[in-house]
Amino acid sequence: MIVEGSGSSNASRIIMHVDFDYFFAQCEEIRKPELRDKPVVVCVFSGRTEESGVVSTANYVARKYGVKSGIPIRVAKSRLAGVKEAMFLPLDPEYYSQVSKAAMSVIEPYADSFEHVGIDECYIDVSERAADFEEARNLARSIKNDVKKQTQLTCSIGVAPNKMLAKIASDLNKPDGLTVIAPERIAELFAGMDADRIPGIGPKTRERLAELGVKTIGNLAAFDLFKLIEEFGKKTATYMHNASHGIDDEPVVESGEKQQIGRIVTLKSDSTESAEMYPDLYEICQSVFQKVNAKKLSFKTVGILLILDNLDSVTRSKSLKVHSSNFELLHSTARSVLDEAMAAAGRAKVRRLGVRLSDLQSSAGQNTMLDFMGAGG
Repeated sequence: MIVEGSGSSNASRIIMHVDFDYFFAQCEEIRKPELRDKPVVVCVFSGRTEESGVVSTANYVARKYGVKSGIPIRVAKSRLAGVKEAMFLPLDPEYYSQVSKAAMSVIEPYADSFEHVGIDECYIDVSERAADFEEARNLARSIKNDVKKQTQLTCSIGVAPNKMLAKIASDLNKPDGLTVIAPERIAELFAGMDADRIPGIGPKTRERLAELGVKTIGNLAAFDLFKLIEEFGKKTATYMHNASHGIDDEPVVESGEKQQIGRIVTLKSDSTESAEMYPDLYEICQSVFQKVNAKKLSFKTVGILLILDNLDSVTRSKSLKVHSSNFELLHSTARSVLDEAMAAAGRAKVRRLGVRLSDLQSSAGQNTMLDFMGAGG
């Protein structure tokens, strides 16, 4: 059991939670700029009537009228009854997924570790590349600016010593916010917040805590742990107790079954031919090769990611017969996969180019046959 005072290890970590603001509605504003400054409500229609179903996401203009996620569409329409410009739109999952992939591909190269947790949010660990929280703040600004420039999306970022605090921080100054909770400020910022700011404390738990006289995170931190266990059980009580002290040791876990190492760059000018991108491809390959080398890893799958000028993405990959840690093989495979990806893209203009290595394993003390043979087939 972790108790207060045991969280000093948090100070050595710098975690960010990136949350795209009112994501589905913002995607619709990007697609149709004339919707900006109008109430936009993205709905899950049941199909029974024009008003049956629930609200998925509303932009901040609509929220001023009391429209929020989860309420019935008929209620949302009644609250916007006098607003002629209000727009009620159906979900477009395919389009939202494209925008999400484009934005995530901007964020991922900034991370030491990248965890994709939903279409509109991710965690990144930047402990190795940010010396302190002030440097992390500047890095977060760069991420926000790059995401806005490349996708037009605004996002809110929380920076903190752990995932839980980072998630709380990202929600404090929405939209387009940036909040940093350095270790020395945890108690100061945390104490007065409502207890349900802690992820996982829902309405029922909040009500029961209130009955016990616990309304703020400060109240929860001061509440007797053993009484908490009696009320909620050991697992939940221990989580809430540790969370109230700002303690969370959960790591940022690389998304998917296979760890990936990659890099994506913005081209100096849009490209329509593979050959135009070969110099950039060589530099990107060098960069990702240095990363796998530094981590003493070998790779088996080489992937190419293209972000087109309309924000569509094209991905292609090739798996080798065996794992390798040979640069020439990496580069030649990447060129081959790039040619395939460009053939699939047709004459589309490529704005950003990325290389990803996956299916990684430790190469410490190992050499593969291909390493001795050089570039193979």
